[in-house]
Amino acid sequence: MQKKRLGTRRVLGWLLRYGKPYRGLLIVFIVISIVEIFIGLLAPWAMKILVDNVLGSEPVPVWLVSTINAFSLESKFSLLVAVCLAGLLIGLASEIVSLLHTQLQVGIGQRMVLDMQRDLFEHLQKLSLRYHQQSGTGDAIYRIDADAYCVNNIILSGIFPLMSSLLTLALMFVILFQIEWSLALLSLIVMPPLFLTINRYSERLSERTEKVKEMESGIFNLVHEVFSSIKLVKAFSREHYERERFLEQGTKTMKARLRVTFQESLFSFIVSALTYTGTAIVLAVGGWHVLRGTLTIGDLLVVIAYLGSVYGPLASISHTVGNLQGSLTSARRVYETLNLQPETGDAANAVEVGKLRGHLKFENVNFAYTEERPVLRNINFEVEPGEMVAVVGLTGAGKSTLVSLIPRFYDSTSGRVTIDGVDVRNIKLKSLRESISVVTQEPILFSSSVGENIRYGKLNAAQAEIIKAAEAAQAHDFILEMPEGYDTLLGDSGSQLSGGERQRVSIARALLKDAPILILDEPTSSLDSRSESRIFTALRHLMKDRTTIVIAHRLSTIRDADKIIVIDGGQIVGEGKHAELMRENELYRELYERLLQGFGLDAPTNGKILTTVETN
Repeated sequence: MQKKRLGTRRVLGWLLRYGKPYRGLLIVFIVISIVEIFIGLLAPWAMKILVDNVLGSEPVPVWLVSTINAFSLESKFSLLVAVCLAGLLIGLASEIVSLLHTQLQVGIGQRMVLDMQRDLFEHLQKLSLRYHQQSGTGDAIYRIDADAYCVNNIILSGIFPLMSSLLTLALMFVILFQIEWSLALLSLIVMPPLFLTINRYSERLSERTEKVKEMESGIFNLVHEVFSSIKLVKAFSREHYERERFLEQGTKTMKARLRVTFQESLFSFIVSALTYTGTAIVLAVGGWHVLRGTLTIGDLLVVIAYLGSVYGPLASISHTVGNLQGSLTSARRVYETLNLQPETGDAANAVEVGKLRGHLKFENVNFAYTEERPVLRNINFEVEPGEMVAVVGLTGAGKSTLVSLIPRFYDSTSGRVTIDGVDVRNIKLKSLRESISVVTQEPILFSSSVGENIRYGKLNAAQAEIIKAAEAAQAHDFILEMPEGYDTLLGDSGSQLSGGERQRVSIARALLKDAPILILDEPTSSLDSRSESRIFTALRHLMKDRTTIVIAHRLSTIRDADKIIVIDGGQIVGEGKHAELMRENELYRELYERLLQGFGLDAPTNGKILTTVETN
């Protein structure tokens, strides 16, 4: 079923809301635009007086007689000087007003763009992991970096110039009607076919531009995917392959863009042909009036100047109609994004929580990414405050998905997860996540300094707190050896650090947060045995009076756990302490033996088939 496209009127109404905070500036902008129009209307009259009354022998217009008498401009030379001076002043005034007009237009436009980018950035952060996994990071970047400019392109580069042209047309028509009514009517002859053409081509261009936007967003996704995995690309020597992928996607997008550009050019040609035709007709009829003596050459010059001031902006808009349609497409994309509801938003009765004890409970929890793809089935277990629980299972068993339900990266399909007896869905998200520290399987670091990366766990932390957390995570010594110590910039994703060092900085960040619940997703998988031992010594102190869930792939983690939960195929198939599970649970015994022999948990070794499910 094809998605229904958002109406243009509704999009424009929504976009105009971004102008409300700048109503004062917009009023000034409109006033300056009107002044600019009136100065433009004055500009050709200096030329008319020069041609008709200075160089020619036409009588001076009645409205000019009093001015000439007031300044004693009886001679033609003095009138020539006055007319040239007036033309100069009008030109300078036009440039000054144009300068103010441009500065205001750019200033208001950039402010509105920033507001839209802020809204997009904020809303995209609220959307679920599922959305970002399906749409891709490149798409989010494209919407913020490119689509957000639609508000400037449509309002300040589209609507206002069009309104200015229409106002100029109305004023011009009134003046032309005073000069020669037939020319005034002829100047409007191109309007019906012009707007008919705009209406017809706009709809067609809008649909094609929307497809191009989607393809361009796909290129952003591809580029982000490749360069965020550049180490893998180089390791497998796949530069040529990725280049071909990029060229294939880029060529398809280029051809689509060229087809749209051809339609834009054809549309522009039609509009230009109409305006040239209108100008030619008015010029021919005006010339005929001059030959008959019913119109002066100066009057005809005024008419031609006015036609240029009206037809020019209209023709200019026609040249950029593709961009305007692209901007409308961008506006629809932004509107649709901002109207997506976060899957894990706050419930109406959601509450703030203070210091949690960390009593965690899963009650009949089921979860599926789609109806055809169940991941967790009938999960029931309880963790007392201060307990350390190890979750073990083969790769793909559902371990990461299970712990993701605690901070509500996803919501359970049925059943509930409670903390201190409160359903996590009834706790405000910010309050809930402030009570949970997470160390991910792959360390996630920003390109800022080491200290700033650790401070991310507690934004108002003092330097002494940062150092204490780094010491507990066995990171302090290697940080001091870096060129700028805690102020050393880490580069993209912490590229200046080894895997183990990145993991220790990540653990220091979680330690600094000092939350009552810890989720450690294989936190020592990148560390050597010595570092792992030191870190778990520090973690034991941290775990006191805190609930800790560890996705375990190491023997040391499993042995230290107060409780071990064994997952297979999205179901709990064993629960208890190490010794108990070794006696009673065949799968756990096999997993433990694999770890003891140095194998991973990717697949069974004894030929037994164990059920697993894929997870995101």
